[in-house]
Amino acid sequence: MKNRILITLVLLISLASFSQQRKKHIGAWTYHSKNTDIVGLSVGLAPKDLLGDTTLTRTYGLKLEAPGLGILYPIAPKSYLSGGANDDLLEKVYGINLSGGSLGEIAVHGISGAFIGQYLQKMNGIAIGGIANSIEEQNGISIALLGNEVYHGFGASIALSGNVAHSYLGIQIGAFNDIERYGRGVQFGVFNTSNNYKGIQVGLSNHSTTTHSKYEGIQIGILNKADKLRGIQIGLWNKNERRSLPFINWQFSKKKVKSKTS
Repeated sequence: MKNRILITLVLLISLASFSQQRKKHIGAWTYHSKNTDIVGLSVGLAPKDLLGDTTLTRTYGLKLEAPGLGILYPIAPKSYLSGGANDDLLEKVYGINLSGGSLGEIAVHGISGAFIGQYLQKMNGIAIGGIANSIEEQNGISIALLGNEVYHGFGASIALSGNVAHSYLGIQIGAFNDIERYGRGVQFGVFNTSNNYKGIQVGLSNHSTTTHSKYEGIQIGILNKADKLRGIQIGLWNKNERRSLPFINWQFSKKKVKSKTS
């Protein structure tokens, strides 16, 4: 019994010590402050980890980052996406996140706007990028002048040039739209490509990308191609596993393979 009481006291003291380590500021403060909750306005120049700070800062209100490393977004040699959201976050914003460009271990619940481009771990709400958005996990709407890239997404991606996603549930609107792994929803664009997709594609060219991928739904365009179709194709030329036809084509079952008899 005494041991239980002693263990309980140690745990309570540890929790109290941990809670005391976090600081709280009401009004305006810098998000470069360690272990801090800011209610109001948080300001800074760059991602926290750039200065070696790996603690969590939470902003409840408005966060301003100027200029932010996102101003270098266009010269990145490859995609920012790393294969899914990282739970070891350094910043959480509940409200509005505005910057020249945010890059880092950031989660935003609300609205995030970047003058150039931004890379976010998690985005729940609306993301607006002057050039582009890169988001590991999106729930909501992403809007960009050139493009959006999302690893896992649910909602709507709208961009002038196009949208790319590993997996996406929702609507993609852009000149070029691509879903690499699987998707559910609607693609509106000039060129639409998908892998294991259920929904509707509307564009000049609609293409199911691999021979092993299944397409369930409707394709509407000039050229439509789906090797494993379960649905309808409407366009100038339509190709699926069973046949190629102009104007309208369909397939609702697997193509039967004739057995060879000796």
